[in-house]
Amino acid sequence: MSSLNKDSGSSLSRREFIAKTATTGSLTVLAANTPLHASGSDKVRVAMIGCGGRGTRDATYCLQSAKGVELYAIADMFQDKVDDSLRRLKKSVPDKINVTKDRIFLGFDAYKKVLAMDEVDLVLLLTPPGFRPTHVEDAVKAGKHVFMEKPGAVDPVGIRSLLKSADEADKKGLSIVVGTQQRYVPHYRELIQRIWDGQIGEIRTLKAHWICDMVNWHFENRKAEWTDMEWHIRCWPFFTWLSGDHLVEQLCHNIDVCNWIMKGVPESCTGLGGRQVRTGPEYGHIYDHFSVEYRYKNGPTMLAMAAQMLGVTESVGNTIEGTKGTAYVTRPGARIEGEKPWEYKGEHTTGDLLMHGALINSIREKKAINECRRLATTTMTAIAGRMSTYTGQALTYDWALNKSKLNLHPKRLTLGPIATDEVAMPGKTPLV
Repeated sequence: MSSLNKDSGSSLSRREFIAKTATTGSLTVLAANTPLHASGSDKVRVAMIGCGGRGTRDATYCLQSAKGVELYAIADMFQDKVDDSLRRLKKSVPDKINVTKDRIFLGFDAYKKVLAMDEVDLVLLLTPPGFRPTHVEDAVKAGKHVFMEKPGAVDPVGIRSLLKSADEADKKGLSIVVGTQQRYVPHYRELIQRIWDGQIGEIRTLKAHWICDMVNWHFENRKAEWTDMEWHIRCWPFFTWLSGDHLVEQLCHNIDVCNWIMKGVPESCTGLGGRQVRTGPEYGHIYDHFSVEYRYKNGPTMLAMAAQMLGVTESVGNTIEGTKGTAYVTRPGARIEGEKPWEYKGEHTTGDLLMHGALINSIREKKAINECRRLATTTMTAIAGRMSTYTGQALTYDWALNKSKLNLHPKRLTLGPIATDEVAMPGKTPLV
């Protein structure tokens, strides 16, 4: 299983890592020895496919990460989304926008028009993740470098597609960088190297938490003129075929940290969860809480907990318990308690600029980075947990990846009627 994660970790010793990430004074602290501003001056033309809030931030980071990068084309479902995204981009990176009206495309097939443009070097795949596997497949076929947001898919059929696309990208020398920016953050990298070096002893338990307040981003009161499909797409986090549910869409970040530490994926999982607080039909059919126990090959257990509930005690981060200490890591920092205590004192960065700078640098230097397999396996880990929770059945990662026939993608994409699935009921919802 770990062979699918061949880009999952660093081979640097702790001393080498510190030496290569010790630049002080600004965001020039480096991850993976990658320049914040990519080298070279070759023009890199970028297209956005999807214009949501996070996608617009990704585009901003990409355009800021290096000189000579410009936004050349946009594809989205809705004109108002394009207009809002362009307004924000022209405010934050005005000199990087080179989008004309004839390079703005709308509709389900809009992305194909972007992929057909010879001038476009890099596509940012920023739509709801239910569309991701098809978009990645077609982008690789078109010979485009890719940045894609997490998660990579919403079902095992989509994951298998991603793994094939990863192989094709390798054959073509294309870069695929994914939105797990924590992989580029110095305090995550140093903490994990210390864990690998044995500073907390033998790993016993890992915890991945994304327990937060009621999440209403992308929530909009449905307008009378919206069709079912438009409502689904505009409020996509609340529909599993588009988001994968929040265990997949959100907690996948911290599940990824656990797989990174373990250099592989769990063998099996058992999940519990439900829909207790966010119960109205305006919230689609997803759950509002999950608790999944994953078991890795050599004994360690990961407890993955996710909730989106008003008034709960929030907990977002990772805890790794070992025989000689406990490690804690969140977006703001990292520390170890136990026999060899430690706390990160270096510079802080979100990792976004470093991540996009690495991508631009790989394109210019023709040294491809392919993170697609890693995102596929992390996403599959989360999907397996959701499948177990929805059905009430324990299952193995291998069965879910290789045997499951679950395919949530609609047979037809049209801005018309589409059924909203019933809320999953453990013990009644079948394991497919």
